Amino acid sequence: MKALNSLQTNRALLEELKKEARTSHVTNIKKLQQTVTFLERSGVSLEKLDELSVIHVSGTKGKGSTCAFCESILRHHGYKTGFYSSPHLVAVRERIRINGQPLSQQEFSRYFWKVYNSLIELRKTENDMPPYFRFLTVMAFNVFLSEKVDVAIVEVGIGGEYDCTNILRQVSTVGITSLGIDHTSLLGSTIEDIAWQKAGIMKPGSIAFTADQQPAAALEVLRQRASEKKSTLLIAPPLESYDWSSFTTQLGTVAKVQLVNASLAIQLANAWLWQHGSGGHPPADVALRREQSRVSEEQVPVSPVFQVSFNMASGLKFCTWPGRNQIISEGLVHYFLDGAHTSESLWLSIDWFIQNSHAISKKNTPYRVLIFNCTGDRDPKALLLPLLDCDFQLVIFCPNTVTTSVDSSSDQANYKINMIQQLENCRRIQEVWYELQEENVKNKTRFFNVLHPIYIRNNVPKNLLDSCNSVKSKAEVKLFPCVSETLAYLKKKNEDESCEFHIYITGSLHLIGCVLSVLDPDLTLATSQLSEGIGVSATNGTNMVESYSS
Repeated sequence: MKALNSLQTNRALLEELKKEARTSHVTNIKKLQQTVTFLERSGVSLEKLDELSVIHVSGTKGKGSTCAFCESILRHHGYKTGFYSSPHLVAVRERIRINGQPLSQQEFSRYFWKVYNSLIELRKTENDMPPYFRFLTVMAFNVFLSEKVDVAIVEVGIGGEYDCTNILRQVSTVGITSLGIDHTSLLGSTIEDIAWQKAGIMKPGSIAFTADQQPAAALEVLRQRASEKKSTLLIAPPLESYDWSSFTTQLGTVAKVQLVNASLAIQLANAWLWQHGSGGHPPADVALRREQSRVSEEQVPVSPVFQVSFNMASGLKFCTWPGRNQIISEGLVHYFLDGAHTSESLWLSIDWFIQNSHAISKKNTPYRVLIFNCTGDRDPKALLLPLLDCDFQLVIFCPNTVTTSVDSSSDQANYKINMIQQLENCRRIQEVWYELQEENVKNKTRFFNVLHPIYIRNNVPKNLLDSCNSVKSKAEVKLFPCVSETLAYLKKKNEDESCEFHIYITGSLHLIGCVLSVLDPDLTLATSQLSEGIGVSATNGTNMVESYSS
């Protein structure tokens, strides 16, 4: 881990690289060429990489969940899968998975030193080594080829057009998840800029699927890019529109964002199966669909629905993806973890939190706690605003670090920002919260609450509606130096008060990872996000059982 962590980019250099990325197409192309060079030094040529069958996924929100659903579906069809994702939550090994399981420590070490030593041996200068994410990308491609996976599901890091995963040339199936404003220093400040970047992974002859309900401006850019790159673009339909006649479903109990991700995953998996002669339903001929339904060239057609197979339903039912819409319960304490880190994601996450907080509450008014942090160039005001009226009694701001000490051999080590900088960032976020809270208390006539516009008023329990519509008194606010001290304080407070605690943790996947490092270091407590919503038995009455470990 020390050797890997030494490849992290420090904050000063990172800022310089961001400036270059915003202004220079040549610089970004050079970085892709450098990735190819590092791949070749590791012993893998581009021609060899072309042999890898890949599903490539970009987007702002839900990339990881969509990839996880897709991987699980194909694994439940009996295929050997590879899965590359980022960031990791607890251990870096999570980023590279075979058949749904992270590489073991021994496997990770073996592949790491093979690639690392090859790159060290062939470097031209002392600093001629790939940075952290680029190294892991090269390593992942080595692993998937060596393990002879049938299919690799590859999640883009940031953007798409210039992301180091985009050295892939032979990609038949592409996914673009829900788009929003994020990573503006690298991708641009408008939804059109971001859509252009995300669409960069489309390849000639590929079938690209995008999530339903994309912003109109973003969808238009995706359509134009698909035309430029000679790729077929289709919209994944709503999950409930498929033929679920062989299964019982209660999709209303599932986080809405995961329904969108699951439908996109179904389309990606189905297209891959069809393209590789392994069954699946053929994607509709777009030209014929336009002629029959009179869809104009300026519109993006919706992919046809079909009957969900047993393996597809099993893949969705048994897929686990920690840190996203996850609940961990320990006695009277319920932790609600979701790594939402954009304004749009926060609204959906709050919807999930409020609904589930009410559903599992033993009392009408549990003691609600918010643990929050955000990183990078994200606007804390935009992220905190939706959280303002969630009726938290206690709000805690905390850096993305498990302890106050920095261990260079830790999976959680972060050289991009030091502890003092992290605490200063938390203090700035705290000040924004105070400002928003003051404004909310003064403006008592404002109708602004978490239940609007996500909930329809008649569907909300009256006691919850009355609680969230009332003008809130100020929540107690605290700042802690690390996650372990935060959780220890809350555990002691719960023991002293002996009441039900609902602790909502959000704003950063890195924060979620730190919390899970304390609560669930082996990531064994994650449950399927759709297990309660997707079915239970096939038409013959046979209960669905997990045939492949998730």
